[in-house]
Amino acid sequence: MKATFQIPDELYREVKAETAREGRTLREVTISLFEQWLRDRKGKVTPPPSVDWRHFKAPLAHLVPGGVSDHSMKTMREHIVDNWNEPA
Repeated sequence: MKATFQIPDELYREVKAETAREGRTLREVTISLFEQWLRDRKGKVTPPPSVDWRHFKAPLAHLVPGGVSDHSMKTMREHIVDNWNEPA
């Protein structure tokens, strides 16, 4: 596949000169860099973004009164349903 990239002129000149000194083509170096980049990425597990749970607010929390001591799903649902049409 043929691809076109735009890179800064100075970077291109420097890379072109270095590849010529090594007796390699720009194409060879580019393919080598892509292959190395892919090898480096394989096996790496990207950790999920960290979440500061201390500041997490459940989307429907405003529908449940603050003094509720029974946190069962049944009670939470009842409070949410009771307050569904109330202004926030």
